[in-house]
Amino acid sequence: MSITKKDVKVIAQSFDRAWKSLSFETGKLAVQADFSLKIQMWENELLCSTVMEKNPREWMDFLPLMIDFRDSYSAAGRLGWAAYRRREWRPSDQAVLYSRLVDRALRPMFPKWMINDVVVTISPLALDQDADLGIMCIVGSSLSVLASWIPFDGPVWAAQIGYLDGQFIVNPTKEQLKTSLLNLVVAGKKGSINMIECEANEVPEDILKQAFVLWQQAIDESCEIQNNYLKLLSIVPQEVTFNKPSDEVIAYVSNILTADKLQALTGNSKVPFNTLFSQYEKEAIEISRDKIEDETLEDFTEWKVKMAVFYAIKHFLRHRTLETWKRIDDRDIKEIRSLYCEVGMFPRTHGTWLFRRGDTQVLSTVTLWGPGDYLIIDDMENDYIKQRYMHHYNFPPFSVGDAKAIRGTGRREIGHGRLAEKALEPMIPAKEDFPYTIRVVSDCLGSGGSTSMGSVCGSTLALMDAWVPLKKPVAGIAMGLMTEHQEDGTITKHMVLNDLMATEDFMGDMDFKVAGTREWVTAIQLDTKLKGITMDIVHETITRACDWYKEIMDFMLETISAPRTAVGTYAPKIHTMKINPDKIKEVIGKWWDVINKIIEESGGVKIDLSDDGMCFITHQDQKSIDKAVEMITEIITDLEVGQTFDAKITRVEDYGVFVQLPKKKMGLCHVSQLGQKFTPPLSNHFKIGANIKVTITGIDPTGKIWCKIAS
Repeated sequence: MSITKKDVKVIAQSFDRAWKSLSFETGKLAVQADFSLKIQMWENELLCSTVMEKNPREWMDFLPLMIDFRDSYSAAGRLGWAAYRRREWRPSDQAVLYSRLVDRALRPMFPKWMINDVVVTISPLALDQDADLGIMCIVGSSLSVLASWIPFDGPVWAAQIGYLDGQFIVNPTKEQLKTSLLNLVVAGKKGSINMIECEANEVPEDILKQAFVLWQQAIDESCEIQNNYLKLLSIVPQEVTFNKPSDEVIAYVSNILTADKLQALTGNSKVPFNTLFSQYEKEAIEISRDKIEDETLEDFTEWKVKMAVFYAIKHFLRHRTLETWKRIDDRDIKEIRSLYCEVGMFPRTHGTWLFRRGDTQVLSTVTLWGPGDYLIIDDMENDYIKQRYMHHYNFPPFSVGDAKAIRGTGRREIGHGRLAEKALEPMIPAKEDFPYTIRVVSDCLGSGGSTSMGSVCGSTLALMDAWVPLKKPVAGIAMGLMTEHQEDGTITKHMVLNDLMATEDFMGDMDFKVAGTREWVTAIQLDTKLKGITMDIVHETITRACDWYKEIMDFMLETISAPRTAVGTYAPKIHTMKINPDKIKEVIGKWWDVINKIIEESGGVKIDLSDDGMCFITHQDQKSIDKAVEMITEIITDLEVGQTFDAKITRVEDYGVFVQLPKKKMGLCHVSQLGQKFTPPLSNHFKIGANIKVTITGIDPTGKIWCKIAS
């Protein structure tokens, strides 16, 4: 019996662009998915697989989209993880950030009211470690969704822009990004932008605007690549379920919630607004009860009535803002909510700051420790990278009034923490100037919009409160957008809003975060619910944001204008000393016996040694540090003629006195060097165990050391 060979039909296409090479391939891998695409750029290869749920949950009122990037150590040619596991575990922070990057770029392009679960899984197949994977993830996922024939207003393309030696670089390598002043990732479609992720080392506003123009040119030239590949495929459209309230339901609810009634929503902060919102939902459902219970009226369900309530309130508030320039809380479009700042709240912490902006309340806490306490990043793309500054963001349920328990760190928390980290990172002093490992934790105690930018502001002053000599203070602001737009996404009218509040984020079209120093920008992040925003809106938002986060910074610096002059009582102190690299072995000793003795006898100091001879001694008690310094100095000091030491007497003979010198050396003060007042027997004048000050007078070729009593 013969075995037939499986016929595999592969559809592939390759391109050469600014990123050198790009190829798409399907038909060989993951054939049971709705569509799977192998994308290759350089020698990086990813598999992007898309599956849509055919029987969605009818009560859903949002799109359940999941972007799932999975780590693969084998793709990088590594065993990975700890020796006792040797397999991938939970997604690394970088994997979560890739997933969020794709989600933010793709989500706005799906049709409104669609409720089918869509899962895009991104599986690394091979990594060359030379190029960032973010661009590949977005492009591959966009094409995978399009080829699955799920309604999707693509293609979505992405590009990465660097700025090095006065030149822009499209899709730079990781090596180039190490010295680039700019790392800008932008996604969108021809003529518009829907996602921005940017970190910068104080890049001027005009350079940023030029980078966006360059990006748009690259995208406009590239979007047809996906369309050309789609023409090679045989695609069968999928049936999609929409859970949209009918015009009849919307009209019925709108008659209940008239403009006069909804006027009560205005002038409110988040909590009273949400209370009224809930009341209106209950009222609309109660009035519609007969229609909901009428089985002949399929359009009237509780879920659709609730969606119609949201539609009516959203339409009212957006129209009011665009027509009257008055926002939900009656602020002007450029007005910042009231601010509150306080530092040094808890004496035992190394640095703290409480920041409040409207309903948003963030407590940032700084912990300092020795240079050897760095965070080790060991994931698919990073092999034992040492990170000495880290920012962690927490968003507990009570911050939004939810009666839920705190569970593990979520994707949003990882993303917001990394954003604040990027904003401050360029301003952290070099290890040579400030050798501490620095951890900042921002706990969101109340959420009323832009907690991530509250974390940036809070981190700045908490670091200054902890004596961290920041190069410059950093502040941030979130900008919002209200628009009138057509079904195809074309914007006909817009209004950019300063200091976005949570309710406006819920009802509006954009969350555009900008952070930086007084001079230049250090971080940007854009999420939009629209299919894209135009370049003029991007430029307008950046200009306004840069002007107004400086106003917030001025208020912040009234609380503390410069870093404190010393670390707090309970913060560790660090003594830095340089020793000859050849002496490191002597300090460590055989089987670490010498260094362990130093640590034990000095009260538990932490000693960090580097190959170049830098020695960092860390402890909360300065006396312990001084003791360790004394012991290390004794070990590394070479004995020379003319040096003077406090030495302990170990033997007394008629011909002289033996003393203990550094490095466990013995010295002899001969009787001829003691002077006429010390006449024999010498035991009448010197006692074993006593200390005397001696000066080395000679070292003979055999190593014998001669001393005299120091004058």
